[in-house]
Amino acid sequence: MSYETKVKQALDICLNKNYFKVNDKETAIVMYSGGMDSVSLLWNLLEHTEQDIHVHSIHIDNSEGRVKAEAKAIENTINYMRNNQRPFEFSSSVYSWKAKYPGGKDMVLALFQAMRVASGLGKTFNIVYTGDYNIFRDEGAEAQGVLNALCTTRRVKPIWLAPFEHMTYNSVERSKGIYLSMPEELRELYWSCRHPTDALDGFIVCGDCHACDRQKAMQESIKKDLTNEKK
Repeated sequence: MSYETKVKQALDICLNKNYFKVNDKETAIVMYSGGMDSVSLLWNLLEHTEQDIHVHSIHIDNSEGRVKAEAKAIENTINYMRNNQRPFEFSSSVYSWKAKYPGGKDMVLALFQAMRVASGLGKTFNIVYTGDYNIFRDEGAEAQGVLNALCTTRRVKPIWLAPFEHMTYNSVERSKGIYLSMPEELRELYWSCRHPTDALDGFIVCGDCHACDRQKAMQESIKKDLTNEKK
């Protein structure tokens, strides 16, 4: 199977396992950061399902200093998909905390805000999607606990789905599948670095954070594949 179809395969497994029919009667919130995973996930959901999609981004303004770079990536990728995909709704919010250590986990914040969005919209959702998949067990338990707590009085509780969990455990191979499942133009628009530097004409990646390491390993593997194909 080609890399371009691996996300679709994971999405199919995830949805079939949870008995979804991927039609327009199913409603979903996609938590969206403008990073590779969430961008690829949204593209593939719009491409391969008919679900009613609401996309929500949290602009996380913390000591890492990535909020401006991520905001630009969110704007660019959302505009691209509005012009090249089926219709979806979009909203955003801001979380600001400038302590030395940001405090708490991003996934916990994501699921908390997902249910705040659902309440604000006055809408019932069947699914909360996240692109993040490589989280520790305690973070997952805490995030699920927050989701459960905010659904205490709800008749319908959405299921939290992270489709990329159904891909290979090999980090580089999984990243290649996520990356190559997007159109080439969209691959140039997402943002990954956790500690960028502002520049006159954009943002400069730090090259040292775990997100930069992941991108570097993935690109090196892709180049190696292309070299081997030419031999």
